[in-house]
Parts: sequence; C-alpha cells; structure tokens
Amino acid sequence: MDILKMLKQRRSIRKYLGTKVEWEKLEKIAEAGIYAPNPGGRQGTIVIILDDAEIIDRIGIINAACENRNWGGQSVSEDQPSIIDDLSIKSGFYGCPALGIVCIKKDTKTNINAIGSAFVTAENMVLEAHSLNVSSCIVGRAEATFENSEMQALLMQWGLDPEYMPLVFVCLGYIDGDYPKAKPRKDGRLLYIKKENTL
Repeated sequence: MDILKMLKQRRSIRKYLGTKVEWEKLEKIAEAGIYAPNPGGRQGTIVIILDDAEIIDRIGIINAACENRNWGGQSVSEDQPSIIDDLSIKSGFYGCPALGIVCIKKDTKTNINAIGSAFVTAENMVLEAHSLNVSSCIVGRAEATFENSEMQALLMQWGLDPEYMPLVFVCLGYIDGDYPKAKPRKDGRLLYIKKENTL
C-alpha cells in the first residue's frame, strides 16, 4: 500500500468489538514497533503486548482516572468520542481487546529523545495495525497509570526490567461501527522554502 495513502486513511478508533485480535497480528504489530527510528541506535524501547481484556479494562479505568476530564467543552471526536467527550466512558482504553505498552528507561523519562522514541514506536505499531485491518488508538498517561503499588506489581509479574517504565499505550482491536472519515486539515500547517535561482 502507498504509505501516504495509508497515513491519510488511518484513524484513532475508540469503539471496539469484543473480538480478540489474532496473536500472529499482535506479534507483527509489536515487531513493527521495535523497528522504529531511535536516537543513536540505542533501541531504547520495550514493547509489552497484552491480550487479557479483563486486565486491560482494569488498567484502563485507572488510566481514565488520571485524566482531567473537563476540557471546557472542547471536543476530541464526534464519531469516536474520547473520555473527554463522554464522561460515561469508564476506561481510557475504550474496551479494546488487546493493548500495546511502550516502555522506556526510567532515567531517560525527561529526555526528549526517549519520549520521541516511545511515540515513534507507537506510531509504527498503529501503522502496521492499519495494514493488518486492526484498528488502534495511541493513549498517554502511562506513567501515572502505573504509579500505584498494584500496577507496579503487575509490571514485576510480567517480567519488565525494573529499570524501565511504561510511557505510552496503543489500543488494538476491531472497530465497532463505521470507519470515520478524515477531518479536513487545518490551513497554514505546511511551509515550503524553495531555493531561489539567483545570479
């Protein structure tokens, strides 16, 4: 598929069917994440893939509680409402049946390169998901979500290196309903500087 066409087609999806995502697809999505660009070739991200809907929902409720849900009437999406748009949504993961968790080293959490690495890892994952007809949504608040002792115990149970911490989530699943159309792009977001031919 043409990459620009795929970028224009992909949407953040927040309405999921309960259908499990095939493990083979989850493995490809995770692999795409670890091939993301990374500063200095450090390969500084770790990707966790979780397909236990009950645990995902439990973590998602904590995640939603970490967000200030009063943005003064600002809407994220009418087609795919977020926890900002609809206060009745209890989970920050919107009922997705699979979840990617991108982790970075704790001692790099204020480093813009490490933060960037986590988000390009997530971006690679959502693009691969789209190519496999799996819907996705990138969600933040991972550090705050895993602050309490219950969540820390989960990380230990999963075997995450204690030097690492979650930074960003990738919701994964199959869309419930119609696929939303693209919003028009705002004007003034492209600035081209062409070299002038001078004598």
